[in-house]
Amino acid sequence: MSRVWISRTEALKRLDVKPQTLYAYVSRQRIAAKSDPSHPRMSLYALDDVERLSRRAPGRLARTVHGSATPADRPLQSLSGGTITRGEAAIDTEIAITIDGHHYIRGRDIVSLAASENFEAVAALLWRAETSNPFGPLKPRPDVNFPGGPRTRVLSMLSRRLEEDALSDIDSSRDLGTEAASLLNEMFDSVTNGGPRLFFHQRLARAWKVYDAKDVDLLRRALVLCADTNLDEATLAVRVSAATMGPLAIPLMSGFATLTGPKLGGRISRAESYVTAVRRSGNPLSLAKSLLEKGLELPGFEKDPSPSETLRAYDLINAAPHMGEDLKAILRVGEDLTGQSVGMSLALALIGRHLDLPREAPVTLYGLSRSAGWLAHAIEQMQTGASPKARLRYIGVHPQA
Repeated sequence: MSRVWISRTEALKRLDVKPQTLYAYVSRQRIAAKSDPSHPRMSLYALDDVERLSRRAPGRLARTVHGSATPADRPLQSLSGGTITRGEAAIDTEIAITIDGHHYIRGRDIVSLAASENFEAVAALLWRAETSNPFGPLKPRPDVNFPGGPRTRVLSMLSRRLEEDALSDIDSSRDLGTEAASLLNEMFDSVTNGGPRLFFHQRLARAWKVYDAKDVDLLRRALVLCADTNLDEATLAVRVSAATMGPLAIPLMSGFATLTGPKLGGRISRAESYVTAVRRSGNPLSLAKSLLEKGLELPGFEKDPSPSETLRAYDLINAAPHMGEDLKAILRVGEDLTGQSVGMSLALALIGRHLDLPREAPVTLYGLSRSAGWLAHAIEQMQTGASPKARLRYIGVHPQA
């Protein structure tokens, strides 16, 4: 039987939720969605999935005759991320939460952290490290040069660490903070080919030939802003891999490898290519219109980015007031034509072109930054000793039919 599809307005009415919740259901694959053939920039939602969730959703707000919730019946905001339905994987965490569009790490707003803190301090906060600088005692390795591009070098380094750490006995009493610090330190060394023991953003600036103090600080801010996000496929891969209690190189490699796929890191690569194409053509309006007329998504203006991502993207862009007008025009044109807010993918691409970084630098920067958050999730997963539980629900042809 063919599925029945309904509009966004109808889906929100049946579910009685905010648009952000509907988009979260879609991203978690709890509600199927597809493009509206008559309006390619709009979506349709599967009626059966919507009805299933509307029947199960507990705690509906009691309505007055005017349709508003009574104060006595209005529930307190849940900090757990919402109600778990049957068959949905649940992961408890104390690392971070997003409230009203602000992402908090251990109770501190990530945008506020980006205004003043170095990436090392944010990593220590994420890991609840015993010292404010777990990287201080680390000694540089001489063998940090690997062939290939940045992502290949990072994966090669993680493969080596995986082999080295797997040779020793892994037990629960090991110092996970020191292990995480050494991994992150070697990741940066693999990208920058070693060098002086500077702050991480300064090492990248030295390798990428960024010399102006304001531009160097942009790299610091970008690292902090991307250190942790809401749960996505990469973080889930990290949590599942960490449940094996092996070396931290295992979940870190899982997260980094997942990032290289088209859905995550591919967004940044597409935005980077788009910015390059616009600068080559010199006409952002014409190129943007041609993409939209073909039914393509405008890179960097993906449908419904999270409010937290948008807030961080604007914070990074606004930190570069001296950005060229040609790059600012890309942002203005995209907002005007799509009516949507910018995502972090375009913000990183714009900063990359503004600083004249190597082609893969924005994706590399994002992956290095996310590694701090992934390591925090891996450490938390190991310390709890629990394993993310999920089940497969078979919906295919019955073998005995």
